[in-house]
Amino acid sequence: MAALAAGTLLTLPGVMAPAAAAYPVLPDADWSPILGALGGPTLTPGGSGFITFRLGDPLSDELVPTKVYLQVYAFNPTEGGGAQAPQLGSTPTLPGGGLGDNVTPPELPPIIPPYTTWNWSVQVSVPGTAAMGDYAVRFAVSFSVNNTSYLLESRGFFSASAWASATEYPNGTPTINASQLGVSGIVPETSILVSPASTPVVLYAVLGVGLGLAALGAYWWARSETKSKSGTRRSSPPQSAPTAFGSKRSSEGD
Repeated sequence: MAALAAGTLLTLPGVMAPAAAAYPVLPDADWSPILGALGGPTLTPGGSGFITFRLGDPLSDELVPTKVYLQVYAFNPTEGGGAQAPQLGSTPTLPGGGLGDNVTPPELPPIIPPYTTWNWSVQVSVPGTAAMGDYAVRFAVSFSVNNTSYLLESRGFFSASAWASATEYPNGTPTINASQLGVSGIVPETSILVSPASTPVVLYAVLGVGLGLAALGAYWWARSETKSKSGTRRSSPPQSAPTAFGSKRSSEGD
C-alpha cells in the first residue's frame, strides 16, 4: 500500500497483511475525523448510485497529498451461505477497475488544510447480472505530514488472524493495536446492498384492474340474489350472538 500515496489507481485483488510498524501511529481520536460519515446505497441490478464519505484534517498541519482508495472485496448473498469473494462481471463497480478500484475524484484537493472537512461521493454501477446481497467496500487513506507518510486502512485489508491478534489482549479485553497491524490507524467501511426491483407500476395496474373486476362481479351477484337495482339485500331476522360477558343478544340493543 506504500504506492497508494504516489499513484492514482491501484488494483489489490487480495487481502494484504502489512508488515508491523510500517507507518507511524496516529492517536485513535484522530482516526474518525480523517474518514467518516460513510454511506452506502441500496441499488437494483442494472442501477447506479453513490458511496458518500467525509474527509477531514484533524491535525495542526496540512495533509499532502491525500489519496482515498475504495474496493469491493467481499460479498454476502441474501440467500445465505456466508461471505465470499466477489465475482468479476457480476459485482458493483467503481470507476477505474473491474472489481471496484478507485481513488477519490480528481476534484479532491491535493492539500487538505488543518481543521477542515470535505464531503465526497463516488459513483457505483451495478451490472444487470449482479447477485442479490451485501457487497462490502474497504477504504484506505494515505497522506503526508511534514514529509512523514501515514496510512489508515479498514478491516477488510487484514486477515482474520492478524485482526484477531491485534484487537484483543491476552485476557480478552478488546483493543485495536494499529502498530501491530502496520498502519497509522483504522477507518470504517461501508457496503452496497443489491436488492430486487420494487413492484413495477404495470403490476400495480394489473392488480387494480383485477380488484375492479372482482368488485363488479360481486355487485352483479348481489343484484341477482336480491333482485334489487342497487344490490342491497333485505335485512335478516335478529340473530343470537354471544357477548363478552357470556350472555346472548336476542335483539338489537341487548
